[in-house]
Amino acid sequence: MKQNMNLKIDGVEKNILAEVIDKKIWFKLNGEVYSYDLVELSQSSHAQSKIKSKSPDKIMSPMPGKMTKVFVKEGQAVVKGDPLIVMEAMKMEYTLKSDIDSTVEKVLVEVGQQVSLGHLLVQLKAEVKK
Repeated sequence: MKQNMNLKIDGVEKNILAEVIDKKIWFKLNGEVYSYDLVELSQSSHAQSKIKSKSPDKIMSPMPGKMTKVFVKEGQAVVKGDPLIVMEAMKMEYTLKSDIDSTVEKVLVEVGQQVSLGHLLVQLKAEVKK
């Protein structure tokens, strides 16, 4: 059974028509056909929620992917919402941002590097409130 879904890519909502066949979800986007195992998506979603529940001073990879941009360097001050890294996964780009006002303590990846789910990308040091 085909079903309309909303998909958010780089902040832009797209409406797609998707269908579940043999435990896979299939859809067409920009002329290309994609399929993902439902088990894989459910595990990824569960893992992402686990990762997000961790400390905001640790920027972890929400999924396996490739680093395409690194905006920060060690010692740099960042504020909540500042972009830190862009990664590409499943043919989409994801910008990982700081959730807190902080200083970049360590950058543990470089452009072109492949990372796995949960890989520590950037270690932040939270600013002390006065």
